[in-house]
Amino acid sequence: MLKRLPLNSAWGLDGVSFFVANLQAAFGPFVSVYLTGEHWTQGEIGVALSIGTITAMVSQVPAGALVDSLVNKQRVATWSIAAIIASCLIMALAPLRLPVAVAEVLHGLASCTLNPAISAITLGVVATYIAKNPDKAMGALGARFGRNASFAAVGNALSAGLMGAAGYFVSARATFFLGAAMAAPGILALRMIEQPRIAPSENVAALAEGEPPQRARGASLMKLLREPGLFAFALCVVFFHLSSAAMLSLAAGQVTQQAGRSAELVIAACILAPQLLGAALSPWIGRWAETIGRRPIMVVTFAALPLRGALLSITTNPWAVVPIQMLDGISSAAFGVMLPLVAADLTRRSGHFNLCMGLLGLAMGLGASFSTTLAGLVADRSLPEAFLLLAGAGAVCVLLAALLMGETKLKTSAVDAEVSDQPDGRASEPL
Repeated sequence: MLKRLPLNSAWGLDGVSFFVANLQAAFGPFVSVYLTGEHWTQGEIGVALSIGTITAMVSQVPAGALVDSLVNKQRVATWSIAAIIASCLIMALAPLRLPVAVAEVLHGLASCTLNPAISAITLGVVATYIAKNPDKAMGALGARFGRNASFAAVGNALSAGLMGAAGYFVSARATFFLGAAMAAPGILALRMIEQPRIAPSENVAALAEGEPPQRARGASLMKLLREPGLFAFALCVVFFHLSSAAMLSLAAGQVTQQAGRSAELVIAACILAPQLLGAALSPWIGRWAETIGRRPIMVVTFAALPLRGALLSITTNPWAVVPIQMLDGISSAAFGVMLPLVAADLTRRSGHFNLCMGLLGLAMGLGASFSTTLAGLVADRSLPEAFLLLAGAGAVCVLLAALLMGETKLKTSAVDAEVSDQPDGRASEPL
């Protein structure tokens, strides 16, 4: 039996992933339902959502450099969670133009530091574990990122169900109060994680990949931009979010018009079902990525994006949206695992992990901001055309992953990512 991570750190990472996930993924769709009920048009909602994504977009790179320079990543994550909770409360208390814009800006600023900080904490915990157990390095990072994504998916599913029920039985406003309350325990979970015993100058990404200790080269943006594969992966990220970001928000607006009072329940189901599927798939995706490589996983799973958009363009039945949204469980689960995993691959030499996450966050912001704005404007004229536009962006993402992306996984790690000493192939330890 392999030696496990310290239980406090393992449970802390599980808890952080679980409790903060609802505000990251469910915030947009419930904002659409809420503001539609407040008589906002789809175009106005798209602009409001874009305020947050543009704020995050311009903050990503400096935020990544900041997180790189700080030793205490837990403190960054704590303040980020607190800021997102505040944005939910502002949204609930004042659904007017200026307060909504302030809430979106606050949410955008906090989001661009939260995910890189949690990923950096994960890297540090895994690197500390590998430093003590160098023979257990194979597949450890993919398994831990897969476990993070699984707990995040379960958190999304549970929060979506509870927030949808609150919206149905109480009011759409109540979903934001509940969301803020559910995120608060994430701060307590952060305190459970042991501070990694790694010098700030050490290359944590390399350590977490099981390579010998080495010194980071300094947070140079130009050095990072010269990393092979970064540009291709960033393009994939842009088109992934150009396709994905607006799909559920547009569907939420349509469902609100068609389903009436049942809209919150339908939207909750649209989040709940794919998140449950994603929770089941994420650990396997992490292990498969270590076994067969990153690129094949992305090509297969990202193909769910254009299929999802095409199917949404041909239906107006609110409940038919639910099974179509199951495709999001496949693509989003893969993206949640691949983003930090490929970022760690790309920075194993330079050590600029958080700066890389900032650049990829910028790519996410570009794709998401164009997605919500363009799709919202097109949807005011024709909703099927908006979904087809998003499907086309998803097809471009798949082509980029297939034709432009190189394999980032170390060839030496292709031996056995099962990280398993059990006959059924399950990971023998919850990293």
